[in-house]
Amino acid sequence: MQEPKSQFFFGWWVLIAIGYSLFVGAGMIFYAMSVLLDGFVAATDFSVAQISGANTVFLVAAGLAGIAVGELISRYDARYCITGGTLFIALIYYFLPAADSLPAIYLAYAALGIGYAMTALVPATTLVARWFVRRRALAIALTQSGLSLGGIIVTPMLARALELDGLDGLRTPWTMAIILFNIPLALLLLRPDPQSMGLAPDGDAQNADEANTPQAGMAAAQALRGRYFKFLALASLLALMAQVGTIAHVFTWGLERADAATAAITLALLAFCSLTGRLICGAVLDRLNLFVFVLIMYALQALAMFGMAFVDGIVPVLALTAFFGFTIGNILMSQPLLVAAAFGLRDFPRILSVQQLVMNGGVASGPIVIGLIYDFGGGYANAFIFVGFCSLAAMASLYTAGHPRRAGA
Repeated sequence: MQEPKSQFFFGWWVLIAIGYSLFVGAGMIFYAMSVLLDGFVAATDFSVAQISGANTVFLVAAGLAGIAVGELISRYDARYCITGGTLFIALIYYFLPAADSLPAIYLAYAALGIGYAMTALVPATTLVARWFVRRRALAIALTQSGLSLGGIIVTPMLARALELDGLDGLRTPWTMAIILFNIPLALLLLRPDPQSMGLAPDGDAQNADEANTPQAGMAAAQALRGRYFKFLALASLLALMAQVGTIAHVFTWGLERADAATAAITLALLAFCSLTGRLICGAVLDRLNLFVFVLIMYALQALAMFGMAFVDGIVPVLALTAFFGFTIGNILMSQPLLVAAAFGLRDFPRILSVQQLVMNGGVASGPIVIGLIYDFGGGYANAFIFVGFCSLAAMASLYTAGHPRRAGA
């Protein structure tokens, strides 16, 4: 039976709730790491290096917790995972100013990593993949825009709150309100899949494509042992190591190659181009060859990094920043699309959580690798050449894996 054309598909309400959850997680946690670092350095006697170690603790905790989250939402309703994680984040934020020792700070960051895993990419992307098939790329592009908007809107507000009130700015009424609003939104608008409401993905005719039901696809044990997943995960690790490492250093690169005003613009330009690039490509990607698209994005990322190694001057720096920014959102958006295309939805959250753990290794190591090459290997020229080759290696790894339809071969 065809859903009436005039009826608003409930999946779009699901996207609103997921987008807000990512908005909170990115703005209050992921993009706020540097803001929290400055707050703790100002409020304690610990050095930047000591507090920076907490970022690694956060990433490790988020990656490991993601495995448990993947298992949890494979068995139970994801909205309860998201609401529980939101409440956990609010509690951590409220008590975070009391962390006055290094072990307490590291423990708090580990707890934030767990909360982030419960509310962010694994549960969010799983729900999108279940609710949308034909328009999956567009749906993921729209929800992941919450990540960019969180960094653009919430993180600067949080930075201002910490500037005015120190660490007590973490538990002001407005910070608590932004976090806790995620709970009623999730409870009201999130449902585990369209079948639970008598609907089909994309609002299509019921049972139009049984291959895209939550029960269809490859078992996690089989997928994770397979050759395809290993090369896919390696490609993700290399691409994200290059990408996040470059993002972490783009401000100081702008200072070195242009001036302070240009460097300040680079961060906002990256966020804007990431957001617009993701939305533009997400709108058409469902009609394109996903495999070829990702190969092109890896190649373009490498090209941007090779350019960043050699350019000088305001206009070239801004042009390369915009070009690199265009690839950022598209590469992140493509990872769950590849997993869903290769392995189906049966064990999607379990498989995606393992890939996310591998990607977090790249996220954690990228800034360190570029920093070491900068200090000991010839500045940003050699550093960006290295990560450019890492992006090409990611391209080669994905090409070796082949098209997602070969995953079961």
